[in-house]
Amino acid sequence: MKNILLLFLLTLLSCNTKKNEDLIRKKETLNIIQTLIKQNGLDMVRDFPTQKELPICLNLKKVIVNNKCFEETKANDKIIVVKLPEKSFTNQGEVCIEKIYKSKPIDNSFFLKKDSHNIVNQNETFKTFIIPKSITQKFKTVELTKKSKTTEKYIQFSIPIFSKDNKKAYLEFDKYTDNENSYGNSIYLEKTNGKWKIKYIERHWAI
Repeated sequence: MKNILLLFLLTLLSCNTKKNEDLIRKKETLNIIQTLIKQNGLDMVRDFPTQKELPICLNLKKVIVNNKCFEETKANDKIIVVKLPEKSFTNQGEVCIEKIYKSKPIDNSFFLKKDSHNIVNQNETFKTFIIPKSITQKFKTVELTKKSKTTEKYIQFSIPIFSKDNKKAYLEFDKYTDNENSYGNSIYLEKTNGKWKIKYIERHWAI
């Protein structure tokens, strides 16, 4: 009986801990997005060739961490046709865990190896997140609706991936302008003295 009660208490404690961690990360997600929009919003939304303002997608993209990117695979001579995913405000992205905590431009020391298990577990945490319009009042916005699943030109942030202590974060920024100028950046941030600051930005993809 005592063992059953102990197991129940441990399970309850684990659930409460996870809820608290999710609440902390949701709060920090808002802080990060708000910081990026406040500090870099004008440059982020500007379509430089036309100088027009691009709308901010209120739906954050979910980035899945792949921890098997560099596993050895058997040779396969078969030609496989890969169908590109439909462009949508809610498409998922993918990033190799090696890129997150072994990034050479930041001397392999941004995320620590002890963070890796926690980072992979975040694949199963909150998978959708919508930016409140209260922090995008000065900018045009778009979001997923029954009538609108995407638009030609917009910018989009991803849900941040946090270190175990929630003081470091990785997220992606995608800018869809046209086929020649669209690109995505990886952004590394660190919280110091209660404020999120960009530590490094690198190109993630480009057309």
